[in-house]
Amino acid sequence: MRYENIVVTGGSGRLGRHVVELLAPQAKLTVIDVAPPARDDVAHENVSITDYEALKRVFAGKDAIVHLAAIPNPRTSSPEKCFGVNTTGTWAVLQAAEDAGVKRVIVCSSDSTTGLHYNPPGWVPQFLPVDETHPLRAIEPYSLSKVVTEVVARSFADRGKLEILVIRPAHIVFEPEYPEIADRGSDVQNYHLWGYVAPEDVAEGFRLALEVEDGSYDVFFIAAEDGMNTRPTLELLKERFGEVPEVRNAELYKSNPTAAVFGIEHARKKLGYAPSKTWRDFKKA
Repeated sequence: MRYENIVVTGGSGRLGRHVVELLAPQAKLTVIDVAPPARDDVAHENVSITDYEALKRVFAGKDAIVHLAAIPNPRTSSPEKCFGVNTTGTWAVLQAAEDAGVKRVIVCSSDSTTGLHYNPPGWVPQFLPVDETHPLRAIEPYSLSKVVTEVVARSFADRGKLEILVIRPAHIVFEPEYPEIADRGSDVQNYHLWGYVAPEDVAEGFRLALEVEDGSYDVFFIAAEDGMNTRPTLELLKERFGEVPEVRNAELYKSNPTAAVFGIEHARKKLGYAPSKTWRDFKKA
């Protein structure tokens, strides 16, 4: 592991537990969370991610941060709390990290930044596969908070004191959702555009972002290679939107008709990312 002392904000959450389990054998970890970590060999700090002074104290002497802590959607809180905590928390984490002399921060964003999950009227994928150059058009609090998160992250990276990489996971499928996979895959109106990813693969994406030599600001989609659909992806898109968006990699959807809407080629090339699980593995579990 490139970094010896790492802080994971939100490390006791559903995704955080997977990240901690992967990183703990390779580095000295501290988890910032309301709940303590499951592992006894991981330090715990119960501080708010909006508390700059407390964060700076925790970050002192640390090498890197994985920033996962956030309110995952406005349905679990008020819209103003979701937006406020996610954006202010990111600023506080990055400012404290910069002031504490942290070297690298990996920030968790979302593929919802594109606005393609909570679609504005007439807003469809501009091209396929959707990559990191796709326009962003978020219209609801959570997605907008992640767009602002990325703007804040880029601004700190531009200051030149922190290396910052941003991970945009697809919809992360946890075990309680396994029974719903078949119905979601057959739903033409699936609001994640049939995209998904296993938490273990997201954790691996964060590990790779910590390890990669080039720490210059960058953004990566992390997802499975396919959608959870069994019908061809282009066929479903035409049924849903009345047209198929511009296909920039026709061979992808020819060789794999259920290939994902969101592409992972950038993460594959720069990070060495390769998803290890598909929704078929979930159904067997």
